Amino acid sequence: MGKETRKHWVTDRVDCPSTTVPTLVATLNGGESITLKSKEDSQGSHQIFSSRNITTGRGYYLDGGETITLVLPITFGRENYIEIWALPENAGADITFFKLFGAFPETEAST
Repeated sequence: MGKETRKHWVTDRVDCPSTTVPTLVATLNGGESITLKSKEDSQGSHQIFSSRNITTGRGYYLDGGETITLVLPITFGRENYIEIWALPENAGADITFFKLFGAFPETEAST
C-alpha cells in the first residue's frame, strides 16, 4: 500500500501598501497549490511576479475579483520553492490567498 498523503490549508489577506515596491504574498513548495484573489473592490490590478526584482509590465495581471491558481507538482521537490510577489496598481490594495500544503509521500523525484 502507498504512503499516506495529508493536506492542510491556510488562508490569509496580504496588504500591498506600495506601487513601487512589491510585497511577498507567499512561498510555494513542490506538491503545494495556492489560489490568489484580488479583492472585488480593488481599483486597478495587481501584477504577480516570481521575484522581488520586477520589471513593470511583465507580471501576470490580476484584476479586481479575479483569481489565479498556481500548482507545483511534487516532482518539483519539497525543498525547492517559488516566491509569489504582488505589486498593486493602487497603494493599499489587498490580495487574499488559499494555500494547500502538508506532508507528502516520498517519491523517487522528491527524495
